[in-house]
Amino acid sequence: MPILKSLKKLRKIFQTDDSKSESGIGVLIVFIAMILVAAVAASVLIHTAGILQQKASSTGTTTIQQVASGVVITQILGYDYANPPEAGGISYLAIFVTINSGGSSVDLSNTTITLSVGGTTAVLVYNTSIFYDIAGTGSANIFSAPVWSELSASHKNPTNFGILVEADPSHSMTNLYPVLETGDVAALIVNVTNTFGTNITQGSAVSGQITPEVGSPALIDFNAPTAFSTKSIEIT
Repeated sequence: MPILKSLKKLRKIFQTDDSKSESGIGVLIVFIAMILVAAVAASVLIHTAGILQQKASSTGTTTIQQVASGVVITQILGYDYANPPEAGGISYLAIFVTINSGGSSVDLSNTTITLSVGGTTAVLVYNTSIFYDIAGTGSANIFSAPVWSELSASHKNPTNFGILVEADPSHSMTNLYPVLETGDVAALIVNVTNTFGTNITQGSAVSGQITPEVGSPALIDFNAPTAFSTKSIEIT
């Protein structure tokens, strides 16, 4: 009998140890699985955060470029070749532009002008043959520059505008690549009569915008003077 009792005690001891071992292994497996799941989740989160950071940086750079870049209108001049001027209207427009302060260079060949005159809206694009560098040659009267003759009904280009270079210290502007850089000033020239079939009469409203390829557009919004006393008319 004592021997049987001893055997039963040993069996209970071994059974208890086996149960504890099985439970310990189960807990270990669950613990390892949790670590693996956490590692995978952390990897996914790190990867996603990296992608989001890159997209945020790219979006921020693009937004800054769009806001900071673009062109600014410094002056608008008109020309009325009627004699006396009161009898006619503005036929030629010269819109002087430069780049935004701190902005990047602007290629004017990829710029469009939207202009509304007398209830009609036109979209104008640059014509490489209508280019004149008065910064290099000088001009007593910009409206007498020979390039204006290229912007006429006889050349059938009512949807075109040209460029007069007023200042180009970096010599970056050519007819094929009129790139506006810091310190450059250019006049975008429009033959109003050629485009709209009429001129800008006294007191009439004109609106539109100059839209570069990248950057904020420059708004055009003015009323012509109610009386013209000279052929060359300062509008803004």
